[in-house]
Amino acid sequence: MTTARAEPTTTQSSGILAVLSRLARYLLDRPVLAAVAVVLLLVALIAQSVQPLLFGRAVNDVADGQTDGLGEQGLLILVLAVVTLLLRWAAANLIAVAAQTAMRRLRQELFEKMQTLSLGFHDRRSVGELMSRITSDTEVVNTFLSSSLFGLVSAIVQLIAVTVLMFTLDWTLTLLVLVLAPVSMLVMGRIGRSVASNYAIVQRTVGAINGYLEENVTGQKSLQAYGRQPDSVEQLRTLSTAARDADQRASFLGFTVMPMVRLVSNADIVLIALFGGIQVVRGAIDVGTVVAFLGYSQQFSMPIGAISRSINQAIQASAGASRVFEMLEEQPAISDRPDARPIERVAGDVAFDEVDFSYVPGQQILFDNSFRATPGQTIGLIGPTGAGKSTIINLIGRFYEIDDGEIRLDGTPIVGLRIDDLRQRAATVLQTPFLFSESVMYNLKYGRVDATDEECIEAAKDANAHSFIMRLPDGYETVLAESGVNLSQGQRQLLTIARAIVAHPDVLILDEATSSVDTRTEREIKVAMERLMAGRTSFLIAHRLSTVRDADKIIALDHGRIVEVGTHEELMTAKGFYYGLFMEQFARIDAG
Repeated sequence: MTTARAEPTTTQSSGILAVLSRLARYLLDRPVLAAVAVVLLLVALIAQSVQPLLFGRAVNDVADGQTDGLGEQGLLILVLAVVTLLLRWAAANLIAVAAQTAMRRLRQELFEKMQTLSLGFHDRRSVGELMSRITSDTEVVNTFLSSSLFGLVSAIVQLIAVTVLMFTLDWTLTLLVLVLAPVSMLVMGRIGRSVASNYAIVQRTVGAINGYLEENVTGQKSLQAYGRQPDSVEQLRTLSTAARDADQRASFLGFTVMPMVRLVSNADIVLIALFGGIQVVRGAIDVGTVVAFLGYSQQFSMPIGAISRSINQAIQASAGASRVFEMLEEQPAISDRPDARPIERVAGDVAFDEVDFSYVPGQQILFDNSFRATPGQTIGLIGPTGAGKSTIINLIGRFYEIDDGEIRLDGTPIVGLRIDDLRQRAATVLQTPFLFSESVMYNLKYGRVDATDEECIEAAKDANAHSFIMRLPDGYETVLAESGVNLSQGQRQLLTIARAIVAHPDVLILDEATSSVDTRTEREIKVAMERLMAGRTSFLIAHRLSTVRDADKIIALDHGRIVEVGTHEELMTAKGFYYGLFMEQFARIDAG
């Protein structure tokens, strides 16, 4: 039976406007809030747009010698200015609330998507790069939604409103104001494209920097042991220089826009004053209309400046959002079939039937592997580094899809079982245990969230972990440092065994569980492992062949192929591959 591997696909968003439009839809999670904000903004812009008109009429009244109503007109203009300020403030705050709701949804979707992606996806990307998408990229988006988007929408609406009002006053002066607008738009368009490409480079480089920093912080011990600090510093300098240069290019181009817009605005004022003055002298229009147009010219140029600033921020946001959406559009390589069957408990009959596998297409790792583990059996997997031992246990939990063949659990192909149920029935104790920066009790319950405190304490006793836990400052409520570094390697391993006991698995996988501890701790872990394996189908991976000599069946792997199967006694009698490894290993021990 052949199972086709699902390859991840990514749909590239086309264009900045498409990305920003998709971002804006996230604001509709709070439609009432967004609608109220828009209404308040429209009222504020109307109040603002009326002010130059009223000021122009006041100037006409003064010119005509009618000063009786000047106080009332001045007060009305002041009231409108205050109303404009308050309404814009209220609208901006409502947009900010809607934006934070949108960001909460976006971050949640991004994190949830990461949980669905297979190990193959995570193998191809560094932790730093993924963290950059969750933090740096989303923060750029947050800045745009919280502030820049409001400014952009406000500016566009204001441009439309001012243009309509100007046409109602005098179409010739309106055309004079509008004639230079295309110049501003052309400048912003041409510069914007260059800014966009440079900000995209910045976002990618920042992701690379985060990945490099994460790797170097994690590997600091090796870095210092080999004296590679200067090389590491130089590599970071190269990445940082690339980010700096791209950001400087983008910033330089972005900062060029505002002076250009202001130049066009000042040119508009000069043209209105000259042409409008001539029209007043000819009696074609009154002086109030010219004054009103000078005000409208400012109200027209200000949004263009705001648009230029907002476009720069929108370009940055689109670069970050594109990387976020790229991950959201990533398709899981492994997912439940529509007819996937739920399972609660299994007997633990595991069978591989002519299984082929490759992490990268065309580079096969496993070749025609077939074996069976009956319920309750302990299977030892041995072989040199790179033989395929860890790959086999990853396939049992369906963390990767096979190229060919079939893997069955209790006679059912695992591709027909629900993935979450399958993985809950198989617990893994890894060579390098991972613990969360939470309490000891939290880490124990991670294997089964509905476990009681009493069950966890009993599991800790079975794993020989209870005594050292009780010596911790707060016992089971002691909060562990990152990755449990305030515990010894052996103590961390015993905790992960206790966690596996809490999980009550039907199939158990122990991957080099004793390889990194001293002899005394190894004995404690072996006792705990024996209790854990009792009555369960278990797979043991070990370089120390003494760990698997009591296994019911030993499978010897070499270069992705099963070369021998049997008990310790059978394989030693055969004097084949296993015998050679065993004698070589114990010869080294004797020599040591």
